Amino acid sequence: MKKFFILIFLFFSTNVYSDNLRDPFYKDLKNEVLKRHSLSSASPYSVQSLKLVATLLAPKFSNLETLRKQNKIPKNYFKSLALIELPGSEDHVVVYEGQKIGPRSAVIKKITKDKVFLVENNKQIIMEIAQ
Repeated sequence: MKKFFILIFLFFSTNVYSDNLRDPFYKDLKNEVLKRHSLSSASPYSVQSLKLVATLLAPKFSNLETLRKQNKIPKNYFKSLALIELPGSEDHVVVYEGQKIGPRSAVIKKITKDKVFLVENNKQIIMEIAQ
C-alpha cells in the first residue's frame, strides 16, 4: 500500500512540476528568424568585409541536371555551401551557389574546397579560407 501512495505521489508531482519545465528542443521560430543574420541585398556588410570559414561541397551525380530539368528534385537541392563569418563578431551565415549577397548583389558563382567565387558589378571576387 505504501508503494502505491509513493507511485501516485510521484505521478502527480511530476505532472504538476512538468508544466514549469521548458522543453530543451522547443524553438520559437519567429524569434529564431529574427536572431539570424542575412546577407541579402539589404545587408550592410560588403563582400570584402566577410571572412570565409569553411565550405561543404555537394555530391556530384551524373544525372543531377537531368533530374532538375525534369523537376524530380528542387533546384536548390545538392548545392555546395559556404560558412561566412560576419565582421566584428563571431556570427556565421551559410550561403549557397547562386545566392545574391551584399549591398551590391554579388552572385556566388562557384564554391570549391577552399574558395568561393563571386561576381559583383562584372568583377570577379575570390574569397579564400583563412588559416
